[in-house]
Amino acid sequence: MSETEGPQHNRIKMHTNPIVYVLVALFGSASWLSTNAVWMELPLLTHSLPEHWALPSYLALIVQIACIGPLVYSILTKCCGITLSAPGLIFALLLLCTISEFGLAFLWSVTMHIFGSYHSVALYLFMFILALVNSTSNVLFMPYMATFHPSYLTAYFVGMGFSSLYPSVVSLLQGSYTYECRYDPIQNATSPIFLSPRFSFEVYTVAMGCWLAMTLVSFSLLHFFHDYFANLGREPADNLEVEPKEDSPLKGTQPTETQSDTTDRSSQKRYIILSFCLAFICAQMNAVVPSVQSYATMSYSLITYHLALALSSLAHPIASFLPLWVQPKKLNQLVGLTIAATIGCTIIFIMATQSPDPIGRSTIYGNGFAIVISIVTAFLHAYARTVLTSTIREDTPQNENRLFWCGAFMQIGSFLGALIMFPLVNFSGIFTQAYLC
Repeated sequence: MSETEGPQHNRIKMHTNPIVYVLVALFGSASWLSTNAVWMELPLLTHSLPEHWALPSYLALIVQIACIGPLVYSILTKCCGITLSAPGLIFALLLLCTISEFGLAFLWSVTMHIFGSYHSVALYLFMFILALVNSTSNVLFMPYMATFHPSYLTAYFVGMGFSSLYPSVVSLLQGSYTYECRYDPIQNATSPIFLSPRFSFEVYTVAMGCWLAMTLVSFSLLHFFHDYFANLGREPADNLEVEPKEDSPLKGTQPTETQSDTTDRSSQKRYIILSFCLAFICAQMNAVVPSVQSYATMSYSLITYHLALALSSLAHPIASFLPLWVQPKKLNQLVGLTIAATIGCTIIFIMATQSPDPIGRSTIYGNGFAIVISIVTAFLHAYARTVLTSTIREDTPQNENRLFWCGAFMQIGSFLGALIMFPLVNFSGIFTQAYLC
């Protein structure tokens, strides 16, 4: 009999409480909101800061350098045996992230002359701090969720989806950073004249800071009322028959699941394959696509790039909700999902190498395809990440260590991807920036 199959467990019936679900989702939205928020503003930043189209590759590398956060945490807790207060550390990180977001709103344009050219040092610094919090969430936030019922892990990933949804919605309301080509008699050439969006980067970033303040309040409620919320929804079921639905997180208690099925799902080989797929997916979605998407879409137009970023982010929460109804668990299905996402990533990479003159640049079909492939690939990446992580969690529900390493593999994949993409974008000459006029 497994640990989850006992008289004590059978006397408990679990109902997902909507209040806890919302609080967990808000907490989960803090995981990558600040980083995603900066990414939504790249159409503006790439033409306002000295790095231009190469800026995304710089930011992608900075995000992955921030992996020092989870690395230090892992060494201290796993290797040195030092015990850190996870709730206290989470609160401090969320507070730091909120303060930094407001700081970014007013200092983002500060540049400095370094190594023969100007660089956006203020943006680099704040991006590092924000990414430090975000990357550490992979190995800190998810293990904290192990103190709640497994059904709330999906709420956490829904929150991760909202960390993309909120910035993208505000970005769409802000409008695209467009331009007009006008003749300059002094330079005897046509040059772009940029038109301001509906509201500035400063206003946009303050709105992000306000959302982060809400996530801080949500976590505080979850922590200080943890015992109440962790048990909320659990009811004695002396007079009730416990018959979990097929998609229930308690389905491991069903007599129809054989011991061989349980053993297969908890096997080391399956765990290694799923972890590799997860690392590979994160390398694509956090390093490869962000580094080259400006070249793959901005060659068409600034509006194409803006819509590709914003609508791709809108696909993330939808992809996070989908596992509530459709969640493949067989190994061949999960590997197939990884391959499908990789195909989309490969197409975007090939389009980026064709800059400044990609196929269909002057047609509506070319612009439309660039946007659609970005959305589909983002959806597949987010869906694959969610189902892979949830499957690893459900395969061994009592093994918190595996959930920790699940987050570590996500970060390892992202770091290796950025380490490869930065020199490819900046020094290989494969990617070329197009002239706007």
